[in-house]
Amino acid sequence: MKKKSNSLANLSLITYIGVYMTVPIIVGLFAGQWIDKKLNTTPIFLFVFIIMGVVVAFMNLFKVATKDMPPKKGK
Repeated sequence: MKKKSNSLANLSLITYIGVYMTVPIIVGLFAGQWIDKKLNTTPIFLFVFIIMGVVVAFMNLFKVATKDMPPKKGK
């Protein structure tokens, strides 16, 4: 039973990471397109918001990856 529980935990982690990586990028994409349409500009806001989404996605990935790590002790 422990192996099945471990497999489900791994599947949950993969899904969690996938959502945390894709949602900020997709939100940035749609927000950038919407602002560009409202201001009638070239897709500069699209690129800016996609880059911001990628940065936020990697910050989320870093938080998930370091969540269970013990804190480092000072020298």
